[in-house]
Amino acid sequence: MSENSTYTTNRLSILILQDGFSFLISNSFAVPIQFGALKAKSSQSAGELLKMIKSKIDQNFFQAHHIEELQVMYGNPQFSIVPEAYFKEDHLPHYLKYSSKLIEGDDFSSDPIESLKAKTVYIPYVNINNYLFDVFGSFKFTHVLTNLIVKTNEIKTPIEDAVHVHVCHQHIYLLAYQTGKMVLANAFEYDTAEDLTYYILFSIEQLQMDREKLQLNFTGEFFNTSENDALEILSNYIRHISFSKSKGAAQFEDNEGFYEHFDLLL
Repeated sequence: MSENSTYTTNRLSILILQDGFSFLISNSFAVPIQFGALKAKSSQSAGELLKMIKSKIDQNFFQAHHIEELQVMYGNPQFSIVPEAYFKEDHLPHYLKYSSKLIEGDDFSSDPIESLKAKTVYIPYVNINNYLFDVFGSFKFTHVLTNLIVKTNEIKTPIEDAVHVHVCHQHIYLLAYQTGKMVLANAFEYDTAEDLTYYILFSIEQLQMDREKLQLNFTGEFFNTSENDALEILSNYIRHISFSKSKGAAQFEDNEGFYEHFDLLL
């Protein structure tokens, strides 16, 4: 291949949250080369989210950036973790109807979680999936919780109680492990540092975890700085707090929303 060849195999990942979306282009070596985000001040409907995506990503976008692979991650709160022993493909709506408001036309999907022998059941946005299929072709989509469970299972130890929290702009995703087994997976909406710390401490209390011994780990938009009010509060109650930021993207560290996206990639 000549050095003037323009052939590349870039990968595009799109993170769709309730208040907007972000996109990250990586090269064939999984190195980030472009990041962008479009966020609103409040939760948006599926139709509004589609309009936001169309304003940035269309067929020309895929061609101009030589995208060969597309991954979409959904971060909406309509999800449930179902053990494989109780899972039936034709019962997907039933796993969500008691915890989520379902409407006519909802689509349902599930992701396998091999380490747990379970499935993440959730509601992807059918209008967004259809649009991306039209302008790109087939692609893979998953739920944020699936990615987090896979990643935390790679780093947890079987003897520790641990709480892993992924922080986004308006939501946190919380996973709790006791003696190596996941006992809680949930999402919470927050407005203030006090909200964020309350949900974490309340979850720890309800699970009767020892705050002196448990490992509290953060990814996403949560940093070890003196300006982090939530960290200051949590430090008064939790002895062991750590941060697991994905490596290899120093040029984007100051981009708001980057780590809420980058830390989710498998």
